[in-house]
Amino acid sequence: MTKSKLDGNDETFKERVEFDDETKTVRLVGLEGDVFKYYKSFTPVYQLIPKGEGSLVKSSIEYEKLSEDVPAPDKYLVMAINMARDIDEHLSKAD
Repeated sequence: MTKSKLDGNDETFKERVEFDDETKTVRLVGLEGDVFKYYKSFTPVYQLIPKGEGSLVKSSIEYEKLSEDVPAPDKYLVMAINMARDIDEHLSKAD
C-alpha cells in the first residue's frame, strides 16, 4: 500500500505489482484506495529504458473514469514521477 500527500490531502493506493522483465515494464494495478472515488480502474505503467548509469522512464496511467465530469488524473503525475525515481534506483542496484 502506498501513502502519498496530494493537494494537501493524505491518500492511499493499494496495488498489485506486475513485472515484465523482457520489456522492463512495471504495472501497478490498482486494487483499492482514494483514487477509486473518481476512477473505475487505475493502473500506472512504467517502462524503463536503460541509459548510462540509470534509466529513462516512459510512464502512463491507464484509467477509466466513473463519470464524464471526472478530470484526467493529472494530479497523480507527481506521485508517478516519485515512483519512477524509486523504481530506477531499485533496478540500478539490481544490475
